[in-house]
Amino acid sequence: MTAPALPATPALERRLSGSPLVVFLDVDGTLSQIAPRPTDAVVSAETRRVLCDLVSLPAVHVVALSGRSADDTRRLVNVGKVWIIGNHGIEVAPPDGPPTVRHDVARYEPIVAAAAKRAEDAARSRAGVLVEDKRWTLSVHYRLADAAIAASLHAAIAAIAAELGLRISQGKKVLELRPPVAIDKGIAAVDLARKLGALRSGTSMVCAGDDRTDEDAFRALRAAEADAVTIRVGFHPEDTPDETAAEFSVRDTDTMREFLEWLARFRRLPASPAS
Repeated sequence: MTAPALPATPALERRLSGSPLVVFLDVDGTLSQIAPRPTDAVVSAETRRVLCDLVSLPAVHVVALSGRSADDTRRLVNVGKVWIIGNHGIEVAPPDGPPTVRHDVARYEPIVAAAAKRAEDAARSRAGVLVEDKRWTLSVHYRLADAAIAASLHAAIAAIAAELGLRISQGKKVLELRPPVAIDKGIAAVDLARKLGALRSGTSMVCAGDDRTDEDAFRALRAAEADAVTIRVGFHPEDTPDETAAEFSVRDTDTMREFLEWLARFRRLPASPAS
């Protein structure tokens, strides 16, 4: 069934009062509204303010968890002291530091480049299809395309993936090509949570996202820590009611921002743990 709306209950407050608190946030569709083109997306000034509030609090870490490249994620979020997980877990960047890439991905760089060239060829014959080359992965967006081209586009991109030995996955009006390595948002989120000390007793985690790739993070974090708070942002016409693994849901990006504002206020209370 559909995840229930997020209630501010004493039980939820208990789950969010640990130290440290790590807040994993998808970007597109969670911090910013989905835009027709990736370059059109904007994180509002109000959302940036609450992120700044959160990262200024003791024992709170904010992580932007995105399918975008790490550099593009940092540009879009534009808040200091935020950790970045980009390219669906392939890149990780500490606050104000450069991203690192898993060593088992590096050898696929020329293969992804070849896939990008072929995907551009496929896009040229289909109006409204945009190819986003993220160096280590590739996104083929068709939100602006006629719905009638979806089947042929899927077939063309699937053929590229099969011939070059890449993995293909699907999001909201986007096809993703990635190296065939065991990495996703969930694996990367758990690895960083461990690094930040959030898998010990007495800690807290939140993860929010709106798309299929965020489901990996919901499942992995709840498996690592049953009290992790997982939030699906919005439901869309293509979703089925039982599609999400998240425990809770919020209506849209504005409601998500309101939850983060509440969370920042709650963590400022005298009863909240200090570093």
